[in-house]
Amino acid sequence: MKIGLALGAGAARGWAHIGIIKALQSAGVKIDVVAGCSIGAYVGAAFASGKLDELEAWANTLTEWQVFKLLGVGFRRGGLASGQKIFEKLKEDFCVDTFEEMNIPFSCVATDLYSGKEVVFNSGEIGDSIQASCAIPALFSPVDHNGRWLVDGAVVNPVPVNQCRHMGADFVIAVNLSADFRPRQIENCEKEHEENQKKTDDMLDKASDGFIKKWFSPDASPNKRVPPGIVGVMSSSLEMLQARVTRSRLAGEPPDILIEPQLRDVGTLEFHRAIEVGEQGKHAVERLAQQIAYQLNIVKEGET
Repeated sequence: MKIGLALGAGAARGWAHIGIIKALQSAGVKIDVVAGCSIGAYVGAAFASGKLDELEAWANTLTEWQVFKLLGVGFRRGGLASGQKIFEKLKEDFCVDTFEEMNIPFSCVATDLYSGKEVVFNSGEIGDSIQASCAIPALFSPVDHNGRWLVDGAVVNPVPVNQCRHMGADFVIAVNLSADFRPRQIENCEKEHEENQKKTDDMLDKASDGFIKKWFSPDASPNKRVPPGIVGVMSSSLEMLQARVTRSRLAGEPPDILIEPQLRDVGTLEFHRAIEVGEQGKHAVERLAQQIAYQLNIVKEGET
């Protein structure tokens, strides 16, 4: 039986994929094909290249200030940050040059900005495919590829279960990082969610030396609430979109096992929290350990 792993979008929450992959391997799961979207493509490419340990070691050392520098915030056409250093790091240290060189079959998805079509990368040079898959609208500039402008694959396919099926997977394990963004849960923790989005605004504003707040967060009068910043509005809106698209896609193309780590308090750009986020990914697998072992008929040494 061929097992596929679909790694979903979720910005900084995506470091949970590292803990999830390692926990699955410890549980005896042999992953045969991988499909990723956005941060899922970033982590998935490193895993398929045999360099997940190197990625984990680097991510675990990131500080808030290093994240600021890697984002490359500035006033540019198409997005508030370039993120170029993040993708250069992937190419140089965590990823092979072509899909064919990877240890296991891998694919990632992006979105055509104008047609809305899903764009799949699974052969030839890796090139800008991962950057295109990660190009969060308004945060990162779209990627020019073969005459098309591409943005984050999460716009159309946040958890690419279908791509695992296309690569021949008989059994698909999917990771949804948007499970916390559900109407009832948000009603119960609205203030916590608002504070979480404010953290994202503050982080990006620090990275831009106050540029974001100066130009995009107007002061409120004494009798008026301060409106959320541009990044908070953007990230919250995209989370809602992604959560709804995810539920729709998973209903139409259900995985055999769905892993949903609890990451409600992790801000969009809090990439410096890799250690604790990775642990949450590990715990999510542990909660499903018996189900995974039963469905895949995994027998540990000493068991009969």
